[in-house]
Amino acid sequence: MKLSVLISIYFQEKPENLRLAFQSLVDQTLQADEIILVKDGPLTPELDEMINSFQDILPLKLIVLPENKSLGYALNEGLKHCSFEWVARMDTDDICHPERFEKQVAFVKANPDVDLIGTNITEFIEVPGDLSRKKNVPEKNEDIIRFAFKRCPFNHPTVFFRKSAILEVGSYQSMILFEDYYLWFRLIKAGKRFHNLQDSLLDFRLGKDMLGRRQGLQYGLNEARFFLLAYREGLIPFNSLVRFLLRFPIRIMPRWFTLFVYNTFLRK
Repeated sequence: MKLSVLISIYFQEKPENLRLAFQSLVDQTLQADEIILVKDGPLTPELDEMINSFQDILPLKLIVLPENKSLGYALNEGLKHCSFEWVARMDTDDICHPERFEKQVAFVKANPDVDLIGTNITEFIEVPGDLSRKKNVPEKNEDIIRFAFKRCPFNHPTVFFRKSAILEVGSYQSMILFEDYYLWFRLIKAGKRFHNLQDSLLDFRLGKDMLGRRQGLQYGLNEARFFLLAYREGLIPFNSLVRFLLRFPIRIMPRWFTLFVYNTFLRK
């Protein structure tokens, strides 16, 4: 089975983070056949230099967008250039465990009815292991679907999917901060099948201001607009809409309160 890796990068990424992400691809026990890297607008000279340093090491294929659009737009463009049916997502500040692709490909070969497979992740701030905290997601198809109407059912940078299934439901679309969740809802509605390996196969970089990016009036409004759209499109039932909208007060609470909720109820 040949596989593509789909990545988007923009100018605010740190070159050292990109180096570590690329190195984790070099270290895979099962190598990708191509890596589609979408440059979402002009990059810094340091980032371009880092990309160039891996050109002879990784099978990089660069897709250059003249201006910064959005993650959804960039991934949609990149997916068009993926040569193979199976595509692995990754972000430029995360680190894949060496056996990630090998384990995901093995599962897909043994379970040919699956359309998308993710994994658990281990979160970190600066160095892998500095938090010792995992984000676990449901394993089985039915549990994943039920969970989706409460919380996001996949760790996006870990997913490995059929290109044809993604294109069938309209691919990635611009939906600020919710490009992935919007895609998952559409895949569920289309009757696609899912699985999450219970191994943690990716180190996910939170950064120091992760909670700051997930709170505040603007984030709360974007979140509310997304779930209202999902309801209008018949992607979620009314009771799920109400549950999601009840998050809004948490988004505008003081940061210490949000951190308490996050660590107490959403992580292990």
